[in-house]
Amino acid sequence: MKTTHILFDIATVEREIGIGKDTLRVWEKRYGFPVPVRDEHDERLYPQPQIDQLRLIKRLLNHGLRPSKVVGLGIDELNEMLVSSRGHEHEYSEDILTLVDLIKTHQAQGLRLALSRQLLKQGLNDFLSKTITPLNQTVGEAWMRGEIRIFEEHLYSDQITNVLQSAISTLRDPTCSPRVLLTTLPGEEHSLGLLMAEATLSLEGASCVNLGVQTPIQEIVSAVAAHRSDVVVLSFSATMTAQQIKTGLQQTRLALPARVALWTGGSGIGKHRTTIEGVNLMGPLSDLSEAVLILRKNTKSLALP
Repeated sequence: MKTTHILFDIATVEREIGIGKDTLRVWEKRYGFPVPVRDEHDERLYPQPQIDQLRLIKRLLNHGLRPSKVVGLGIDELNEMLVSSRGHEHEYSEDILTLVDLIKTHQAQGLRLALSRQLLKQGLNDFLSKTITPLNQTVGEAWMRGEIRIFEEHLYSDQITNVLQSAISTLRDPTCSPRVLLTTLPGEEHSLGLLMAEATLSLEGASCVNLGVQTPIQEIVSAVAAHRSDVVVLSFSATMTAQQIKTGLQQTRLALPARVALWTGGSGIGKHRTTIEGVNLMGPLSDLSEAVLILRKNTKSLALP
């Protein structure tokens, strides 16, 4: 049987692995890796073996290793380094590992039922912090090691999205305050962080409008005016670079009315520790709950004669 050699363009590598285009080009020049082939338009294309190496390199960089120590190493060497670094990873409960097994064995209905049972057992707040947060981390680690494929990650995202949307629908009240608009900027395709934020805010009695992902800044401004929003929440995953996050937050802050608060969170924020004037950085989901309480307190104080 003839083997099909799949090639990935540089934009796909940046989106799926989380290593920026500029970084890939710098590594190619500095370390001699990756070694792309060129198409008829002289565009870079990367074969699957190099994608596997890049995935392992990304994982090791997340553990704090420097590019000079890992870029260009072979699969075997990278795997050995990853094994030695796993002592720093979290240990997960049997419940979490059972959910991961359902993902790996493609049991979509079983996964949804298991997640729904956990939600009923724990309540929404604990479900977010004690099940979804560690499960996201476990799935991410497994994906970086190549133990979970992209379609399996999508299966997980689809099921948890269904479960969270169903739970959030029971909490929606357009008469509540503050009025919060949630979205991501162009280039950020991950929506799960938005749903987790929306669920947390809804539990606190906020009125949420979730625009989904990749909303241009001017459209965010128009939506804020249409919904009379008090707060905009932006989510950034670890696939976004520090410069993308910083630039996006600066431009959004400048475009929004001064009265509208801008809150941001996600794994990208925690990793890059971006600080922008006029932007509130959120760590754990509990930060959102605290921010709602503070906003209400400050609003009440301003309303006093």
